[in-house]
Amino acid sequence: MRVGIFGGTFNPVHNGHLKAAREFIRQAALDRLYVIPDRVPPHKEITEGDDPELRLEMTRIAFGSVPEFAGRAVVSDIEIRNPGKSYTYRTLCHFVQMGFSDLYLYCGTDMLLTFDKWHRFADILSMCTVAYAARERQDEKIRHAVEEKKSFLLERYDAKIMDILFEPIEISSSEIRQMVHRGDDASRYLPSPLWEWIKEKGLYR
Repeated sequence: MRVGIFGGTFNPVHNGHLKAAREFIRQAALDRLYVIPDRVPPHKEITEGDDPELRLEMTRIAFGSVPEFAGRAVVSDIEIRNPGKSYTYRTLCHFVQMGFSDLYLYCGTDMLLTFDKWHRFADILSMCTVAYAARERQDEKIRHAVEEKKSFLLERYDAKIMDILFEPIEISSSEIRQMVHRGDDASRYLPSPLWEWIKEKGLYR
């Protein structure tokens, strides 16, 4: 079974995430995708008053609103349940212990460029194929940095890296939070059930 790991803070999950997950499944020919909101991201500042359980619920609503994910994408609370920082190494060990051996780890640009700073990154590379996707348009400088990092990981650590290619939806969770805080309409960036839920709960106000 080809299993994909799609992690993130998802605060909130948005259409850019959904498109990336859809292309990840298709281009990596995944049998199953585990979508995993983290509890405490090691490399990212979380917002004041962050509630991991709310982010988990938003992720379930968003992925549950897309029929093509039914039976293929599973929203997992494995990192939400575990105290402390959400290390990818620990999460991958969990899936290896479950008996999965053909694992694919989704990485965006920032993740790839800092990969060799991650906790036990060499062990991560030994357990999975890195599926790299740019969720933003890139200038020549960034493209060069990405190619250099990929070459470094391939040559030094015998990494397995594949590219996931698609036209990104250029929006970030922080931009959506700012829109909602200002009272702007963010519906075009969010699945309709999630947008209604965010308004009902008064999130990001």
